[in-house]
Amino acid sequence: MKEFAEKIEGTAVTTVTAANTAKAVKSGSLDVFATPMMLALMEEASCIACAPLLDENETTVGTCVSINHSKASGIGEVITAYALLESVDGRKLTFSVQAKDESDNIIGKGKIERFVVLKNKFLKRINGV
Repeated sequence: MKEFAEKIEGTAVTTVTAANTAKAVKSGSLDVFATPMMLALMEEASCIACAPLLDENETTVGTCVSINHSKASGIGEVITAYALLESVDGRKLTFSVQAKDESDNIIGKGKIERFVVLKNKFLKRINGV
């Protein structure tokens, strides 16, 4: 993993569609942006943020998530997730994350931890090789 000396940020954007609603992903019964999909967008933003720090043979895996989803978003709304790398402890990366709607209202926020791993070594261990 490369050293860094400045704030590392990442952003990811999606539009709420029938495919990413609570009803579609079975995390609820309404046609509103699903909490698991908000989390996925936040994780995407954190992956984008840490990508410049990684060597070619490295990736990150999620290890801990603590978020809240405080505002519903309907079909057609544009949602943007932001991730800011707050700390590095060895191979553990901790991000503060938030998601906003197109009116700049915060719809969710929290923390995500990711761990830097060697791709091949990680997959070998998972596959029992």
